[in-house]
Amino acid sequence: MTDNATRHNQAVYDEIAAVYARRQAGREPWFADLRSALTARLPPGADLADLGCGPAGDGRRFAAAGYRVAGADRSAGMLAVAARSLPGRVVQADLRRLPFGGASLDGIWCCASLLHVPHHDTAVALGEMRRVLRRPGHLALITAMGEGARLEPVPYAPGEQRWFFYRQAAELQGQLHAAGLRVLSMTEEPTTRHWLKVLASAA
Repeated sequence: MTDNATRHNQAVYDEIAAVYARRQAGREPWFADLRSALTARLPPGADLADLGCGPAGDGRRFAAAGYRVAGADRSAGMLAVAARSLPGRVVQADLRRLPFGGASLDGIWCCASLLHVPHHDTAVALGEMRRVLRRPGHLALITAMGEGARLEPVPYAPGEQRWFFYRQAAELQGQLHAAGLRVLSMTEEPTTRHWLKVLASAA
């Protein structure tokens, strides 16, 4: 089911990219506290990756603040939208195989992307994030808390469904540590989902 779930989600995001982008454009940015905590630790002009960038609303905000931002996403449909905000700075990529050199980034913003990565690939994805971070690079990670995996309907796209892989805080903390990432903070925010927000540094 693993690769099938990933391919399925990629196809769905290609299909819903335009409507997803319109919805995102009309809302206030989420997780401002974590964004501020990350940028407070970045040097001026830092190299930053927005992983699972979608239409790159967050990436655009980081770029406007003076950071050198690259957007990465599996969905070509999403990247077509993201390229309007980050022209020449988007790349099609999987969290398990990042197209960045080792120790090439000062920061990573990974918002609501790990929740689409199958459980048994968590260590690989986190290992890739650690690989591309310089010391003392920082990772801001937001994922969904819960148990198991579910295929769920897209509320604003009738007939479409996405796979979600839910995680527990204690297990994720151990996986971050094993990947060489030191957790600086881990907080919860129950809104549209029960979000888990992590700030970590390259150990």
